[in-house]
Amino acid sequence: MRAQHLISAILCSALLAVVSGCGSRSDEASIDSAPQPAAANVEAPPHTPNSDPETVRINFLTPQDAGRITDGEAAAIQAIGASPAGPPAGGAAAMSDMGNMDGMNMEQPLSAGDAALFGRQWAAAQAAVANFDTVAQAAALGYVRAATPENGIGTHWVSWEQIAKPFDPAHPAMLLFDERRSPAVLVGFAYWLQSPTKPVGFAGDNDVWHQHTGLCVVNGWLDREESVGHEDCAGTLFQGGDLWMLHAWVVDKYKNRDGDFAVFNPFLCPSRIGTPDDLLCPH
Repeated sequence: MRAQHLISAILCSALLAVVSGCGSRSDEASIDSAPQPAAANVEAPPHTPNSDPETVRINFLTPQDAGRITDGEAAAIQAIGASPAGPPAGGAAAMSDMGNMDGMNMEQPLSAGDAALFGRQWAAAQAAVANFDTVAQAAALGYVRAATPENGIGTHWVSWEQIAKPFDPAHPAMLLFDERRSPAVLVGFAYWLQSPTKPVGFAGDNDVWHQHTGLCVVNGWLDREESVGHEDCAGTLFQGGDLWMLHAWVVDKYKNRDGDFAVFNPFLCPSRIGTPDDLLCPH
């Protein structure tokens, strides 16, 4: 019994030594546990991209290769993230509030003046299609693949430095590719602009812009959407209140029966008995 008590005493002493620390570590423990003065009520420093991605989960699909984007592209992403604009009005609901996101975009007749201007703008966009016909051409012009393919939309290739520039029908910030084809084919444009208010884009009221909230961009890639805050993003967070997006189906072969500016294109939805069906697209 005495041997058991001795062993128990030794084990207890060892446990106390581990808990309280020993040698110089005991000094560190006493400093860490000492009462700290109350923090001053100061304004938080401006946000910088999370420098320790290990503290935040990164989507396993997010590319990690160094040099994937240029210094200019990285700077453009950081500049967008530094915007003081908060989330879109309505938060996550903003996207569904901007027109009919589920199907047809009910287009309205244009006045004579708007119709003439729209015709010139649409012609300029369609004339530019040949510049971006392949992913190789897109990459050479500064576009980078920025997300996985999405049913009804395709795959977004983004020119990050174009987003802060004014609307130009022939220079979209995003290209939409159908990667189910080999090689991938261009199916449409997506205009993505930074503006405090809804942009003035194509003539008339048929170009229904929408917004996204909480986009987390890591290495030029959309890591996730609807991030709750900077602490939930391992890269640069776009709150989204001053970012506006518009899909435009300018490629004749992929003309959208639901409208030139409908969000989803039935040609890019999963097939049912070999026929694209927009009911199988996300809503």
